[in-house]
Amino acid sequence: MTKNKIPQDWSFLPINGVFEFIGTSSFSRNDTHYEIDENSIYYIHYGDIHATYKNAVLDFDTETRIPALKKHIKPSTNFLKEGDLIIADASEDYEGVGEALEVYNIENKKVLAGLHTFALRDKNNKTAHGYRAYLFKNPEIKKRLKTIATGSKVYGISKGNLEKFKIILPPVPEQQKIAQILATWDKAIKLQQQLIDNKKQYKKAVMKKLLTGEVRLKGYENNQWLSLPINEVFEFIGTSSFSRNDLNYNVEEDSVYYIHYGDIHATYKNAVLDFNIESRIPVLNKNIKPSIHLLKEGDLIIADASEDYEGVGEALEVYNLSGRKVLAGLHTFALRDKNNQTAHGYRAYLFKNPDIKKRLKTIATGSKVYGISKGNLEKFKITLPSIQEQQKIASFLSKIDNEIKGLGSELFFFKKQKQGLMQQLLTGKLRVKIKKYGKKESI
Repeated sequence: MTKNKIPQDWSFLPINGVFEFIGTSSFSRNDTHYEIDENSIYYIHYGDIHATYKNAVLDFDTETRIPALKKHIKPSTNFLKEGDLIIADASEDYEGVGEALEVYNIENKKVLAGLHTFALRDKNNKTAHGYRAYLFKNPEIKKRLKTIATGSKVYGISKGNLEKFKIILPPVPEQQKIAQILATWDKAIKLQQQLIDNKKQYKKAVMKKLLTGEVRLKGYENNQWLSLPINEVFEFIGTSSFSRNDLNYNVEEDSVYYIHYGDIHATYKNAVLDFNIESRIPVLNKNIKPSIHLLKEGDLIIADASEDYEGVGEALEVYNLSGRKVLAGLHTFALRDKNNQTAHGYRAYLFKNPDIKKRLKTIATGSKVYGISKGNLEKFKITLPSIQEQQKIASFLSKIDNEIKGLGSELFFFKKQKQGLMQQLLTGKLRVKIKKYGKKESI
């Protein structure tokens, strides 16, 4: 974007004409902890800018995951002030280049900008508090930032290049109004995320009670549960071992869907994988001719490998196949109920039972990656309520899953709305009216 492409009353200035650079520190993650007291020195690591803090403003009154330096470390005194800007100078992808935060509600806290960051301070009041980090959310600015980033696996910005980099500045009153509007969206997004987190915690607590029999549903209080080895309940179906390179998302009528163990861990959040709802299920490339170990409705897929104990035995039950061709893939077991002892919709919840998850860890082997052998899993015992009680439990938990999914869809909508609004407001395509001479302000 050039000077003639922005509104006439906006400025187009180099960063060093607006901000001064403040000294930063280079302590590592190993030098930090979360044991906070009144003497703590908070430390903003570039990794947290990318991964932890979701808003443009880092509010010390509301953010709970800000690390501090360990007590024995004696840093320099380049402490940040209210409204200072922290920019990550390194990123593993272009999208993260120039990711920024503005610090808010510091009060008397000691705060340092850390490893792989620049710290900027407004030197002549040309920027509004609450707006500064949004400078780097401007899509035109993000596009140009990529042109000054260098590197291959990690992209970095040098101080020399950043000093000369030109930013777009509305008049300060307009900055204030834009920041106020976007902050309202940030609050709505944060509240929605809290609702989702609370619902997930509720589900976790309910699952623990229902799946262990600690709490029984009305009418089933006296029913006995069975304890059976898996191979008496399920038969093992053949799986495939194609890699990510053999997959794509170009779904056609005759596509063969492929459930990769990595997606069980990272992509599919519910116990049930519903093919009528889930949109990110890969298929095999056209040139591949797989075996015919196709899954059936209600089959169970278990990841047999994980990088941590929590992922050991993570499972999905396939739902609404409706004639689709589906394979269980790399590092999975596929199980099929062989004598109708488990209810459709309940099967994957077997492996959400905290007691079962705890015992699964005892049969996992490995160091960096933990795995379960077929021999061990076949003999592994599971506890089963009656079919009717399983159906009731599955129905109850499924309703909670649907509520979480609904809240997630609303969150996605909020984020898309905010993104569209930013693109309009931060480029001047949509202007805000500022209160003057007693007139009301509005968009």
